[in-house]
Amino acid sequence: MSRSETQEYVLNSPPSDGISNVTFGPNNFLLASSWDSSTRLYDTVNNHLRAKFDHQDAVLDCSFITATTALAGGLDGQLKMFDFNTHSDRVIGYHQDAIKCVEWNDAVNLAVTGSWDKLVKLWDPRARDSVHTSEHPDRIYTMGMVDEVMVVGTAGRRVLIWDIRNMKFDAQHRESALKFMTRSIRCFPNKKGYVLSSCEGRVAVEYLDNSPEAQKKKYAFQVSPNKGRWYGNNLPCQCDIIPQRLQHLRYWRL
Repeated sequence: MSRSETQEYVLNSPPSDGISNVTFGPNNFLLASSWDSSTRLYDTVNNHLRAKFDHQDAVLDCSFITATTALAGGLDGQLKMFDFNTHSDRVIGYHQDAIKCVEWNDAVNLAVTGSWDKLVKLWDPRARDSVHTSEHPDRIYTMGMVDEVMVVGTAGRRVLIWDIRNMKFDAQHRESALKFMTRSIRCFPNKKGYVLSSCEGRVAVEYLDNSPEAQKKKYAFQVSPNKGRWYGNNLPCQCDIIPQRLQHLRYWRL
């Protein structure tokens, strides 16, 4: 059976260690960051590794800026920007500890990073330093954002909601409805809420509107089967939202 007749296939030249993140960009390109200290760009149509960029340590997250540029960060605390046309990279910023989250926000044309040093930083790639720094109560584990709405998950099960256009004050400060450590947060495309997954194998659906009517809609559900060796025999899980249809929530066990 040819590759075109199958629903899935394995990409050539995969990373040699665990994959921390994958994200699709324009032109059927796939960006992958890995614990093998590399960020890789794949042409998924032709199953070809187009570029590989090396880091000093494990890479924890990556994000496209355009079809020809991208960002990545990891345990070395460096935020790197890649140019696929010239196969070059440069460091555009630093954190004092590992960079756990990297995002590009088109609403403000800035890069956003979250780190274990408890800081969220906004970066203009043309500048030599961050354009804004916001301190959080604990280590940053995950970030979700749509346009100006950003939701940050930290250690201690804290959730902070921001308007990225005004980072002087967080709009809301919440505690996760789930019992264990937050693994991932993704915002609704309509900016009305977010989904949150945790290490106990559960997913919570939350709404930003604090009115009683809106809060009645929130709910949580179990993903993992009752077998395994994590958190009372449940397995950690990740979550994502298919943008085209808000009602389609995608999740997977790890």
